[in-house]
Amino acid sequence: MKNHCEQSRGKRLWLVIPFILLLTACTPAHMVLKQDNFDIKTVKPTAGKAALVIARTTSLGGAINFHTYLDQSIIGVTKGKSCIVKYDIEPGVKYLIARTESLEEAKISFEPDHIYYVQQSPRMGWVVARVTLTPLSQEQLLSEIGSDGCTLYEMDSKDMGDNLTNDEYKEAVADYERELTEGHHKDFTDYKGFAVK
Repeated sequence: MKNHCEQSRGKRLWLVIPFILLLTACTPAHMVLKQDNFDIKTVKPTAGKAALVIARTTSLGGAINFHTYLDQSIIGVTKGKSCIVKYDIEPGVKYLIARTESLEEAKISFEPDHIYYVQQSPRMGWVVARVTLTPLSQEQLLSEIGSDGCTLYEMDSKDMGDNLTNDEYKEAVADYERELTEGHHKDFTDYKGFAVK
């Protein structure tokens, strides 16, 4: 009898595990679903601030979380085909940093009442996917997202992710500035965002 009960319990456990994995695969860590089929054309910054739209436009590497920071502060996590939006960025120069297996950086000079669009694309890494950041226009990002829009997530106020440590932030900034002197990041150097009409 005991053996039969243990077998039955084991079968139930194997039925529950895929369900739990399915649930955890749907939402990025530290995030909650805000809206399906979100239209990035509706984004407007808070008055006097800048807005930032970050979108992963492919399901490739979909299970890997891309933790995203503005300077040291976490602003969201993307996974699969999804996007995050920050509406209230103080104007000024800030580093946009994405972390997976490594840190990927960009530097943006945010202007008031402007919107900035950045695509996150996975690329091969040693253990997990790395990330590439690409500044785009609204039209370019819409073309990458496709007609069904993106799934918008926002930070879970009950489960905020960790910010970058001082050492991680200093390393990211030093790497970016070194690469800048080597001629990299021209796309972000020339990127000015788009004034709200």
